Amino acid sequence: MSQFIDVESLWKVLVAGLLGGAGLAAVYALGLAGLSAYTAEDTNSGARPAGLAVAVGCLLIVLAGAGLGIYVMLAK
Repeated sequence: MSQFIDVESLWKVLVAGLLGGAGLAAVYALGLAGLSAYTAEDTNSGARPAGLAVAVGCLLIVLAGAGLGIYVMLAK
């Protein structure tokens, strides 16, 4: 469009920022919700093992994202 703004690169940066910023925060919140379901006092619910599985999976994704971010920053 413009000779000064590369729109294709701008979209790539926007998507990466959303995934790395708000996306990881949303996955972290989902992990905490799964952990809350796991530790709920209602023992008759079948959500306990599923809540733990969701929590572990989400928190591993967040740790991997943070580790990737640190690796990319220190790779220079």
